[in-house]
Amino acid sequence: MKRLILAHDLGTTGNKAVLVDEDGELVDTAFASYRTAHPAPLAAEQNPADWWRAVVRCTRILLQREENRRSRLVAVGFSGHMNGVVLVDDEGVSLRPALIHADIRAQQQCEHLRLSMGEERYYTITGNRIAPFYSLPRLMMLGEREPEVVQRARWMLQCKDYCVGRLTGRWGITDPSDASLTGIYDVNRLRWSEEVIEAGGIPARLLPEVVPSTEVAGGVSREAARITGLPEGLPVVLGAGDGACATVGAGVVETGESYTYIGGTAWTSCLRERFIPDPYMRLTTLMAAQPHRRVQFGTVQSAGSAWDWFVRLFGRGMGTARLQEEASGVPPGSGGLIFLPYLSGERAPIWNPRAKGAFFGLQAHHTRAYLARAVLEGVAYALESILQLMREHGAVAGNVRVVGGGARSDLWMRILADVYGCPVEIPQHAESSTALGAAVIAGVGVGLFENFAVAKRIAVVERRIVPEESTRALYMRLKVHYRELYEAVKTLFTY
Repeated sequence: MKRLILAHDLGTTGNKAVLVDEDGELVDTAFASYRTAHPAPLAAEQNPADWWRAVVRCTRILLQREENRRSRLVAVGFSGHMNGVVLVDDEGVSLRPALIHADIRAQQQCEHLRLSMGEERYYTITGNRIAPFYSLPRLMMLGEREPEVVQRARWMLQCKDYCVGRLTGRWGITDPSDASLTGIYDVNRLRWSEEVIEAGGIPARLLPEVVPSTEVAGGVSREAARITGLPEGLPVVLGAGDGACATVGAGVVETGESYTYIGGTAWTSCLRERFIPDPYMRLTTLMAAQPHRRVQFGTVQSAGSAWDWFVRLFGRGMGTARLQEEASGVPPGSGGLIFLPYLSGERAPIWNPRAKGAFFGLQAHHTRAYLARAVLEGVAYALESILQLMREHGAVAGNVRVVGGGARSDLWMRILADVYGCPVEIPQHAESSTALGAAVIAGVGVGLFENFAVAKRIAVVERRIVPEESTRALYMRLKVHYRELYEAVKTLFTY
């Protein structure tokens, strides 16, 4: 019987758990959802206890489906959404709901950072812009609004760190990938930045120890074993943030290789050996799960979530498949209709939290199908603008892997290939890539896999889509119009 790794991917909407065998084959999956609360404008909070309940539920589901799975397990691994603020006490008790990446209330604190140290200096240290999407300004906000909570807190963690703590009893650790997207980590010196800590006025004692993604955090505790059904003492590998895990799960392990992830948010990334600063600070850098590697990327804030919004408004009783079938009957370019997907502000490359979504070019002949295709194209234009920047900053492979839930849409993948102007490759199990990346990291951590190269075998290409020349030429013109549209209307976003 083949040995198994259990990996949990704590996403924005729920936890996806996978079982992967020692040959890298996906054996089984389970999913448990949790909710996001919006207690105030621009707020987005989750209950850390809900993450733990989802981990327990998925674990029990997977173990109960086959009798011998428990005895074959060799490790548990984790991935999780990033940029959060999870405040816990000495014993790991959560002191308030976690602020997640979609919480963009801390705009005033961002202005304070700009005044105290300057945007360029901050970017040079952290590889990130000053923006409310990151942990630092949110922690500063809590220090002002809820000082008693911050005073009681011992650690600021990320969601995967919290669940590792619940499973092992070990608190106060994180990995380089999650540390690097707090906005407090020095991606050159590979440690927390004292200069940033001082500028933000945050307690340095809250920052956890940074250990490798492959670190065995500990064994499953007796109490966690009772709750989850896992064997007591089973090694738990810390893992990495979802951006780093998705990189591994996409099979991107050599420098210059690139991939796009399309989920609720989306990003386009390239693996680099070092931090390559963008003079206009449009691209972001996070530490990879692999030692001595960095992931250069840009995030589109509303991708799959923009499509879900459209389905809710215009596809009641129809669903995604029917709407995309309608959209596939519309010619490329959507009859001149352009969609700006800025439903929750935007990160790369425009970095405007006040940006808003828009349809431009509506005419009487446009139907729901035209609008549907325009949404898919608008997200593709946004992602391509990031890929173009990465091509300007260094070598990028001639094809792009695509993973995440969006990869199952043939229409979207065709649009993406034509907009990118290069082949896109969809690996097997593309929708589980982040969890698979966490499984690979865990396997390397316990010695089941020799190194990260195993990810290429796991992420074997299932589909390859080559751009059509005539459509590519059309999209080259429309990409320019897309960028010009934002420049023309951006001053109106203050209303």
